[in-house]
Amino acid sequence: MIDEKMPLSESLGMFNTLSVEIRSKIDGLVKQVLFLSGGVQAITIGAFLSGKPPQFPAPASALLRFGWLSLSACIVLCLVFMLGHVFAMISVGLKSKNKLEQGRPGAEVLVAPKPLRVFNWLVGLSAFLCCAAGMITISLAAMALIGAPAGA
Repeated sequence: MIDEKMPLSESLGMFNTLSVEIRSKIDGLVKQVLFLSGGVQAITIGAFLSGKPPQFPAPASALLRFGWLSLSACIVLCLVFMLGHVFAMISVGLKSKNKLEQGRPGAEVLVAPKPLRVFNWLVGLSAFLCCAAGMITISLAAMALIGAPAGA
């Protein structure tokens, strides 16, 4: 429902609240993706560094290598995403600072430059997809290690 009589300041306040909430959800998701990627990678690599490493069939070994590579790419992409997010926040802060210094009246929505926003979306989605691909391929490799068929 749209309230035509809502003051602009209240609309901006609601928008700011929504923006903060979305950033909070994004931060939480990035932390979970990093936790899962790093945790699974540490556990599976640990299995090879301690004691007698398991002997994988060739296809499972290829899956495991792809999974590790995907999880490593995910971790790097998450870090790049967080850096891009910092740059976006700096950009918005600088726009706000310039507006205040110039004494421009009125309200405006300050957003990061579109190329930076698109970059962050692409990097963030790529990180999520790399995490999912890594988890699935490592699961398939583990299934091959215990002799379970991939369709089971």
